[in-house]
Formats: sequence, structure tokens, C-alpha cells
Amino acid sequence: MNLLYIVFGDNLSYHLEAYLSIRSFQKQLTESDRIFVLTTKPEYYRHAHVDILPIPEQQIEEWQGRHHFFFRVKIMALDYLQQRYPDEHLLYLDSDTFLYGSLETLRQRLDEGKGLMHQREGHPSKMKGGSLKMWKRVAGHTYGGVTLSENHDMWNAGVTGIPAGRARQTIDTSLAICDGMLDDGAKTFILEQYSSSVSMAENTQLCEAADHIGHYWGNKAEWEKLSGDLLLRAYMKESSLDEELEAVTDGLLRSLPIYVHKRSTAEKLHKQIDRLFPKNDFRYIP
Repeated sequence: MNLLYIVFGDNLSYHLEAYLSIRSFQKQLTESDRIFVLTTKPEYYRHAHVDILPIPEQQIEEWQGRHHFFFRVKIMALDYLQQRYPDEHLLYLDSDTFLYGSLETLRQRLDEGKGLMHQREGHPSKMKGGSLKMWKRVAGHTYGGVTLSENHDMWNAGVTGIPAGRARQTIDTSLAICDGMLDDGAKTFILEQYSSSVSMAENTQLCEAADHIGHYWGNKAEWEKLSGDLLLRAYMKESSLDEELEAVTDGLLRSLPIYVHKRSTAEKLHKQIDRLFPKNDFRYIP
């Protein structure tokens, strides 16, 4: 099985997240498993004990396609790895995920031809904002031979596991749906997620991976600090890989919430206070 991370840019937060996620999965890898990191910053992963796939910024721009849709890159990255290893399972992971359950159980599901996504979120027609707006524009349209209907729910794409025998068709269908919706003017950041959700449901027996993989998109700040602390301690102690893996304990991964509800009123007040009382006393070494 091939695990894939896609990490771009200079923002260290994403690379810190990927570090923790990689370590959590490395604890359960078998000899037939490999972790690939497709990145514009290969120098950040020299000591990660992963297979690095360096990619130039120009390639990222090309993968965005004619509509310059950033999230299309994820589908193209899956295509890139599938063409290299066409007979192996693919497990894509957002950097803000971690393994707390059994990787072997997830592998067995893929062996059975089941597809994995993190969690079912419901149908976009029952949602608000960009999801609902997207649905109203594309409802009943046919892309890649698939007619979008009330049977096609949205799934969280922080995890996307594609069984080897279904990968080629699944990726092709995802790309056709994504490009078709973009052509119809449905550009929204969750468009790739819905494309993958529909294609996975059409080509696999789709099931949730949330019972084994955590996804802390709702509490990034605390988890990024945890990952940064782990990396800093490992550097200062000159830890071996085994010592780093030993530090990623089950208790550690269960110590923080993966979601924290923040009231919008509180956030608005903080922003207003920052505007009313800006920082204006800056002192530097002469």
C-alpha cells in the first residue's frame, strides 16, 4: 500500500502537521508499505524516512488546469502516483490527520475492494454556503458518465483510500467530474471533495475511515503546537527514528480534541479589538 501526502509552500505549519501524521503511520507500516511525500520543499523531509517526490512550482500550476483551481492538484497527484504504481492500493492523507487505530484493518478493507474516505457529511442540498450554491448549479448534470443526484453525498476527503483494482477508473471519473463542474461555473473550494465523493461512491463500496484515523481540521492550533514540540524535542535530543516513534503514544494522540467549537461572536470581538488597539510600538536592535 502506498500512502501519499501533498505538502506545498513555505508555511511550516503544514509541514509540522505532516511530520506528526507520518510518524503516527510509520508505527504500523509493513515491508510492503511506503510513504510518499509530494512536495515543493523536499529539503524538509530529508530525515523523515519517507520517499520524497520533489515537484516544481510550475508543475503545481499546470495541475491546476485551465480554470486555475488549486484543489485539482490533489487529483493529479493521485494520478501521478497511480501511474507509477498501478497495482497497489493508494491511501491519500491530509497533513492534519493521524492514525490512532489499525492500519491493518484499513488495508483489509482496501483488499476487499472497499473505498475509504474520512467521514460522510451528508448531501450538499441540505448544507449551506458554497456547498448548497454548488449543488444548485450542477444538480442533475452528467460528468464522466455520472449524473449527479440525491444519492451522491458529500464525504470529508481528508482521507481517500482507493483499492488498486479500482484506482484508474476512480481517478479518471474524479477528474472528469471536477473539470465538468468547473466548466459549468461551480468553482468553490469543496468542489474537488465532492468530485472525489461521487467518484468513490460510483466505483467502490465507500466506507468511513474515521474509526481509525483522526482528522483535527477543527482544532489545528493545538495540534500544530504538539507536532512542533515533538519535532523540537527530537532535534534537541538527536533522537533516532525508533525513539521518535516511541514518543507518538496512544495517550499523546488522545490528549487533544480534534474539534473545538468557537463562537463567531468571540472571533468578531477579537478582530474588532485588534483593529481598535493595533500594535504600534516596535523596537529593534540598533
